[in-house]
Amino acid sequence: MDVDIRDSASLKPAELDELSQVLRKAGSPLPETTIDDQVERFSRVTMVVRDDEVHGFLFGSLERIGGTPCVLWGLGATDANGEAGSLLEAMTTELYRRAAISFPDEDVLVAGRIAYPSLYRLFGGLQEPVPRPGYRASGEDRAWGRRLAKRFGCDARYDDRAFRSAGDGTPAPKLDIDLPGDPEPEVEELLAPVDPTKGDTLIAFGWAPAESLAAVLAKNGR
Repeated sequence: MDVDIRDSASLKPAELDELSQVLRKAGSPLPETTIDDQVERFSRVTMVVRDDEVHGFLFGSLERIGGTPCVLWGLGATDANGEAGSLLEAMTTELYRRAAISFPDEDVLVAGRIAYPSLYRLFGGLQEPVPRPGYRASGEDRAWGRRLAKRFGCDARYDDRAFRSAGDGTPAPKLDIDLPGDPEPEVEELLAPVDPTKGDTLIAFGWAPAESLAAVLAKNGR
């Protein structure tokens, strides 16, 4: 299994078709034009390749929002459901590794759109994840939610207190990978109002400290 991270704009038509095939094999209802939109919206794409075939991909970017270094996760999918966890870990680890190189000695905000409770574990392991069970978000948290909703292009239907972007009945691009295992009941409750069939998504984010990113870089090499 090889993990390849590229500039999204460098994807050739045949490679774009491969990503669309992953979406179809994953049973995603998203139209193929979503891939083109993600290429425009996110500068990087990470792909997991085995036997010359793409089995998973994750669009993302490393950028600054208002001066704050950020890792943003866009559309992600995999056609290998039994290995979804390991494929997703490989792809997110590669973005963390690049973040450690791009933003040395800085804490980084990590954000993405999710709809499945199982994916909350990506944010639960970060510092000060938002939203989180039993936590009343601060004004600054809500301000970050609004910034991220605008960046993800879903601010028109965004609720900055629930951190939820309501759908319009059509599918929405998100981290579209449902991981195995049962989430904690409070996490299920947190995501209960989010209906992916309607296009609802939750914008979640948290902080990756500089030392944790440095550890990822040290473990996975330059």
